[in-house]
Amino acid sequence: MSNRRGFSLMEIVIALAVCCVALVAFLSIFAKNNDHALGSRNRSVAILLAESLMDDIEAHTYGTPQPRRWTQTEEAPVEVWVSGREQQMKFHKTVTFENGSFVGDGSGDKDLITITITWREGFGDDQTSGDDNKELQVRVPVWR
Repeated sequence: MSNRRGFSLMEIVIALAVCCVALVAFLSIFAKNNDHALGSRNRSVAILLAESLMDDIEAHTYGTPQPRRWTQTEEAPVEVWVSGREQQMKFHKTVTFENGSFVGDGSGDKDLITITITWREGFGDDQTSGDDNKELQVRVPVWR
């Protein structure tokens, strides 16, 4: 009977396999966390844009023509800095009116404004090209 000390080759291979599985799981969780952070950042910017448009609506006089900003479908690219690198995001918007009386295109004492903001959310740094795949919609009732 011999007194062996140390690990056998099979024990080392099994230990390495367990470590590799744990490392892959950790990296997968890290990558998902990064995607969620990106989505949260983009939604935050879209919400700020919608709030800015709602402030414009609140300051707008009922029955007067809509400002040019509301008719423009694309906001200037939003520049953010992530880990010291500049990244740009493009947001598209539409502002529609149920009957148009709020902007003088119809009659009535009330209107319903729908603000729709869309953007592309994907992998990598380029958030400015490709089709939009996310949407935020806000409906704002207004009265004379």
